[in-house]
Amino acid sequence: MLMTGSGRPSPVHIAPVVAVSDLERSRKFYEGQLGLDGAATPGGWTVSGDYGTVINLLPEIPDAGSAGWPVATFRVDDVSATVRELRSRDVPFLGPDDIPFSLDGDGVSTDQAGLRVAWMRDPDGNILTIYSLSS
Repeated sequence: MLMTGSGRPSPVHIAPVVAVSDLERSRKFYEGQLGLDGAATPGGWTVSGDYGTVINLLPEIPDAGSAGWPVATFRVDDVSATVRELRSRDVPFLGPDDIPFSLDGDGVSTDQAGLRVAWMRDPDGNILTIYSLSS
């Protein structure tokens, strides 16, 4: 049990599990194109960012990429600069025909609260978001 009346009994690390059909192809994307660090884990592969954050890649899943919503999100300081850099690495982003939000020239949507978001897909078609908060 993670929760008790007085809180958690120990520290808890939470991370998304992203289903992938071809681990090597996914590693090229998550490590090579996104620049995350990778390591083998029991039953799969983990890619890590900063501050102890990770995504667990679960390999050889036939229906990988079938979710119609974002399966993981990345918070960055400057979403527009990050999108431009990732596009230069051939990361595919969703455009105005793919999502029901207004996008600026970088393909970034900004809501009334200042949340700035861009959507991309991994090689299986899993939707990922990159976001930042306006200051």
